[in-house]
Amino acid sequence: MSYNLLLPLIKKTGSQLSPEMFQERVNIVFHDHEASHYDNMHRDMWESLQEQINLLIDDLFQKESIQIKKLNLLDIGCGTGLSTQILLNSKLGSHIDYITLLDTSSNMLKHAKEKAKNWNKEYTTVNSYVSDLTEKHNVVIICSVLHHIPDLTLFLNQVDNVLNPGGILIHLQDPNGDYLNDANYLERIRAYKNEMDSMPKNKNITDMIPKKWKRYINRQLGRKTYIDKINDQLIAENVIKKRMSADQIWSVTDIHVENKHNSITKGISFQFLQKQLINFKLINQRSYGFYGALKSDLNEKYRKSEEGFISDNLLSGRNISCIWIKNK
Repeated sequence: MSYNLLLPLIKKTGSQLSPEMFQERVNIVFHDHEASHYDNMHRDMWESLQEQINLLIDDLFQKESIQIKKLNLLDIGCGTGLSTQILLNSKLGSHIDYITLLDTSSNMLKHAKEKAKNWNKEYTTVNSYVSDLTEKHNVVIICSVLHHIPDLTLFLNQVDNVLNPGGILIHLQDPNGDYLNDANYLERIRAYKNEMDSMPKNKNITDMIPKKWKRYINRQLGRKTYIDKINDQLIAENVIKKRMSADQIWSVTDIHVENKHNSITKGISFQFLQKQLINFKLINQRSYGFYGALKSDLNEKYRKSEEGFISDNLLSGRNISCIWIKNK
């Protein structure tokens, strides 16, 4: 991904920062403010993440003999610690002895630390980047992170550097770049959306007010969303001079996710990952979100279909997940 894609937004917001510095600061401020809301906002992930991690770990144990009983885990972009907590619930959890929680957001780390107190594992938190780490690890988990990283080639090289030979790499909860334009996937989304749209909905008079007006009114009344607070901080820090919409902020933070401000980068490609992870052996690739939504958001009819696709290891879902072993 070229940072130059951010230049129109940088100009529009009146920022004087370089694209690299602009992306870095917006990303950190965004996640600092999202930290307090993250677990509730993404509650729909909890069931799917546990299922996916369980499946990936089952794949691992079917193909590899895990001899080391005291593994040290690195959670890159750990957020609130949710992915580590879910991994500890899996079959691999009893093998993990020490945990390093890494994130560039200090507020995310505060929430992760609260979770970690209940894990009965030794742990440390590191407010930095993977490039700053020097120690090696036996397991690396990267959950809902790859689509935030501008230079994935550099990042994956850094991941390679912090894994021991024979180490385990798990990544999940990223948009599935090879299938987002797949005809069957798009047809499933269309059918699901049409059925959902046909169902009666309760409407309030406030639904008739444009969202832009609602946000302005709420700000004037002191009812600020976390998007408002992100803009407040970025303006106070002189990162920007003009406020950004939520979509504009997401085009900076979710830099590999297609939206109306970014039609060039479209998810994480497995073909790209294979070319970059040349020192790794793939254990298995999986997918989920076959109707463009996670299973917990689906009704019974579509949940059963989703379960069937997952059981058949169909690869054309919205999200990609993989587990790899670093070559010895």
